[in-house]
Amino acid sequence: MSAAQTVAAASNAAVEGFGDNLLCSFVGGSYARGTNKPTSDIDLFVITAHSDHGQERRFAERLRALHLLAGLDFDHCGEAFTADTLNDLLGFTEASIAAVPAVQRSACYLADCPLSVFRKGDVVFKFLADPKIGVHDPAGVLPALEARAAAYFSTWPMPRIQGYKGRLRLPPDSPQHQLSYLWQSRVATAEWADTPVGIGLERWFGTELLSRTDALPAGCQDAQPPADGATCPLPTADETLAASLTAQCLAFLHTEPEGTR
Repeated sequence: MSAAQTVAAASNAAVEGFGDNLLCSFVGGSYARGTNKPTSDIDLFVITAHSDHGQERRFAERLRALHLLAGLDFDHCGEAFTADTLNDLLGFTEASIAAVPAVQRSACYLADCPLSVFRKGDVVFKFLADPKIGVHDPAGVLPALEARAAAYFSTWPMPRIQGYKGRLRLPPDSPQHQLSYLWQSRVATAEWADTPVGIGLERWFGTELLSRTDALPAGCQDAQPPADGATCPLPTADETLAASLTAQCLAFLHTEPEGTR
């Protein structure tokens, strides 16, 4: 299967899998930039009108099967958000960095921490700002999202190379370490997609972010970034920075320990 055929098959998985529920989908990442390798995974972005976990799981299984058939790397099923969840996530990300720009110089971002809401929002903004192929936009939502992403990066230029990526160190036995381990333990089980890189993302990035935004401290733009870009700063951060990082860490939820279901 050629790269073009694989991309088309992935795009069809979204269009056919979500049907009238699909507002927009596209392929980003290395395939859109033309830098993909023979085993590169396909970065598929999906926006739906409402959450349907049955649709989402069938889509995820189909996408994983496609990767296995084509001999591609696979560790997540793309970014699949409802429109409301996407808006909540983007709004929180904008509010988070405005409250404390030092977050972009912490392990939450530089070490690509999977528990960081801010890091997830940054990933999504990059998807929206970067090249795209296989675009399907029946609801016409993409131009406004691209403009929002362009405005975000114009205001908050982000380092494209994360110098500590893959070197994240979480405090042993901390809530962050325990939650990260739980998700890692699901990789080889039937619950493989039941994480913040899987499906049903409104459970982690949905309406709860409204209360998290309210928890962001005001007027702490001068908070000093942590000295170590690989180590979770929460145990040692000063009060101002710790308050902001806690508000954007998935290990500290206002509701259920794994998000609102």
